[in-house]
Amino acid sequence: MPDIVLQEADALFSSLNQAVFLLDKQGRCVVPRQPDSFLMPDRLQENTPVSKSGYLFLVLPGLEGYTLATQDRPESRDLLLLCARLIKSIKQERGITSELGNALKRLLNGQTSPQEVDALVHDHGIPQARPRAIVYLHFSKPHQQLPHDTLSEYIPVSEDDLLIPLDARSLAVARDLTEEGAEELTEYAMALLDTLQNELGLHVLIGIGEAADSLMDLPRSFDEAQKAIQIGSVFRPETQIYPHGEMILERFIMDCAPDHAKPYITAVFNRKTAKLFSDEMLETVKVFLNKDLNLTDAARELYIHRNTLVYRLDKIQKVSGLDLRHFKDAMLFKLTDDLRRRDASISRT
Repeated sequence: MPDIVLQEADALFSSLNQAVFLLDKQGRCVVPRQPDSFLMPDRLQENTPVSKSGYLFLVLPGLEGYTLATQDRPESRDLLLLCARLIKSIKQERGITSELGNALKRLLNGQTSPQEVDALVHDHGIPQARPRAIVYLHFSKPHQQLPHDTLSEYIPVSEDDLLIPLDARSLAVARDLTEEGAEELTEYAMALLDTLQNELGLHVLIGIGEAADSLMDLPRSFDEAQKAIQIGSVFRPETQIYPHGEMILERFIMDCAPDHAKPYITAVFNRKTAKLFSDEMLETVKVFLNKDLNLTDAARELYIHRNTLVYRLDKIQKVSGLDLRHFKDAMLFKLTDDLRRRDASISRT
């Protein structure tokens, strides 16, 4: 939290008749500064004070790394809620949210110089050399009915994460990776998706960029997260989370020049095979490939008899010459089909 907000909180708390403390996520007292630590409750929820060991605790909205605490008295609940609201107002009044958000937005878009980044680090206390990855959220419809400060309350961020508003349909989280890897990052994205869909009813696509070692490298991770959604929407429309690092084949296909790809596409998808590759047959092949060419697993997924699947694969071999039960032919089909879908997506745009 910026020093200016901590100073304002200190001045606010010192004017109260009842002592109020601002704690970090380890329970250490940040305001007022003192060596004492508090034993934190196991679970904290925004807008819901929790009592433990004679104290009442309230996590600050949108800042899961900071918690308010005061002695548990009849009037303490209202006191903590009021303090939380005042701290939020202080942030807005001092322009911390909008100023920092705009600066970070310019950073992601590659519009800041090294000197401006140094000023950003100094003015807002943001560590420069720390591993982060961009988690980019793109909403199918503008979320103007949910302002960013309200929406941010549903997006868990640690004190070392950066929440960056972009426009009415997108925002980004520069997720701190000091203690996380790619697997934990995907789990974080899955939790975001679940919250936004089930609690707010919002449809969102999430792109995950690869790790950046410093603030100056964040634009690269942001670009990767955006491209991951663009590519994933073509090749994995059934999903909503797209990690850039897991889409090497799809990225390779997107980079193939359409003119060079056309002869290979027509070698499989042509006038001779047009009737063969119906939507039903393409879905059959897709499931068979996704099940690693396992006949039993694919038939179960398709709700058809194993012999029916064998019949369809025999038909494909007879008409196209490709025996998809063999890896080489299956790989050839997948590459040409993905190229075909890529070209179809280009023609629609």
